[in-house]
Amino acid sequence: MKAFRVGVAVVLGAVAMLANLEPLVAADPNPASTLAERRGCLQCHDLDRSRIGPAFRSIADRYRGDPEAKSRIVDWLETGGRGHWGEDYAMSEQSHLRPGEAETLVRWVLGQ
Repeated sequence: MKAFRVGVAVVLGAVAMLANLEPLVAADPNPASTLAERRGCLQCHDLDRSRIGPAFRSIADRYRGDPEAKSRIVDWLETGGRGHWGEDYAMSEQSHLRPGEAETLVRWVLGQ
């Protein structure tokens, strides 16, 4: 009986301790937004307002319904681009992106 009480106490103590802990790794509801942050996109872009570059929602609005937009924007990420948003905006090539990341980011931006 004593072993049972000790076992229950250990289990209850562990449950109480775990109930007060935050998850060690929060589930990322949007891995592409995390990728944008990790790859430095948010240094120049914001979701809703222009910064150094246009807002992601403005990009999505401009290219919505354009079936060629995804491939063109992926190309601009990989090779750089100027003049798509006026001469004040120039984006250097994003050579630090790994294969497939440009497409992931563009799909996410166009989905805003």
